[in-house]
Amino acid sequence: MKKQITFIMFPLFVVALLMLFSFPSFFKVTPYDHFSKLEKIKIGFGSCLQQDSPMPIFNAIKKDSLDLFFMIGDNVYGDTEREDLYELKLAYEKQKNNFNRMKLNFSIEAIWDDHDYGRNDGGRDYPYKQSSKELFLKFWDIPKNDKRRTRPGLYYELVLQIGQERLQILFLDTRTFRDSLVPSDKLGAPGKERYLSADDTSLTMLGKTQWDWVSRKMNQSADHRIIVSSIQFLPIGHGWETWNNLPNERKRMIDIIERSNSKHIIFISGDRHRGGLYELQTDRGKTISEMTSSSLNASYPNLEEAGPLRIGNTFVEENYGVITIDNIKNMMSVTLKNIKGEILQSLLIEN
Repeated sequence: MKKQITFIMFPLFVVALLMLFSFPSFFKVTPYDHFSKLEKIKIGFGSCLQQDSPMPIFNAIKKDSLDLFFMIGDNVYGDTEREDLYELKLAYEKQKNNFNRMKLNFSIEAIWDDHDYGRNDGGRDYPYKQSSKELFLKFWDIPKNDKRRTRPGLYYELVLQIGQERLQILFLDTRTFRDSLVPSDKLGAPGKERYLSADDTSLTMLGKTQWDWVSRKMNQSADHRIIVSSIQFLPIGHGWETWNNLPNERKRMIDIIERSNSKHIIFISGDRHRGGLYELQTDRGKTISEMTSSSLNASYPNLEEAGPLRIGNTFVEENYGVITIDNIKNMMSVTLKNIKGEILQSLLIEN
C-alpha cells in the first residue's frame, strides 16, 4: 500500500511543479492599498531590455529598495513579420526565464514600445497588433477583468494613494493608433536622422478614443501626475522617433496640460538608447519635465545630439530611473542612475 501511495502522489507533485514554473514569478501585487499607509515610496523605471544579453543593472535596481517598477517599452526585442509571431513568442519565453532567475523584489507595471509591439517604429498599420497585444497581456498577467482586454490598445491609468497624496500615472499607447511617419529626405543628417515633422494636422499619435480618455483623466484632481510615453515627448532637436514627428499632436498634449490643475507634469520615456533630462515652460507658466531612461542593457556608443530643451548631457551607458515621493519632506524627485546605482541626472520638485 505504501508503494502505491508513493506512485500516485509523485505525478501530482510533478504536475504541481509544472504549474508553478509555467508562470513567471514576477506577478504584479495589486491593488497597492498598502501605499496609503506610507509617507514615502520609490518607483523605478526603465526601457530597452534585450532578452539575449546579460542584465547586470538589475543588481543595482534590486538594491534600491523600490516599491514598484515601470517597464516602459521595448521590454523584449521580438520584431516579426510572421503571422504566428514566432520571434516575439520566443523573445517572451526567454525573458520569462530571465525574470524568474533574477527573483525581482518589487511589483511591475508595463507598457509597450515598438520592439514588443512587433515592428520597428511600428504604428497602426502593423497587421498583427491584436495578436502581439494578446502576448503582452499574457506575459504581464493582466487580470481578466482589466479594461485593456476589452478595448483597443494598451493605455491605462494607475492611481496610487500615498498617505494623503494622490498620484495619477497615465500609461500611453503610442503604437496601436499612431499614423505613419514622414520619412527623412536626408537620412542620417542631424535633425533629420530618420523622420521629418509632419505638416498634416490630421495625423494622430493616440487616436480619438485615447485622446478623449486623456482629456478626461487630466481633468481629474491629482497631487502628483506622471505621464508614461514609450517615445520621447519634449525633445525637438533630433529626427528619430518622437512626438515631434507629429507636432500638432505634441501641441495638443501641451494644451491639455495647460488646462489641467497641475503646475508641474512629469513625463517618463525610453526608446532612445540614451538617457537625459528635458524641460519646457508653457505659455501659461506650467512646467513639463521629462526624464528619458534607456537602455537597461542595450546600450551602444554614439555621438551627442542637439537638445534645445535638454538640461545637461545625455548618457548612452546603461541606466534606469527612480521616482521618489516623500510626503514628510513635501517633495518629489526623479533621478537617472547608472549601472552602479550612481546618480547621473536629477530633478527635484517641492510641493
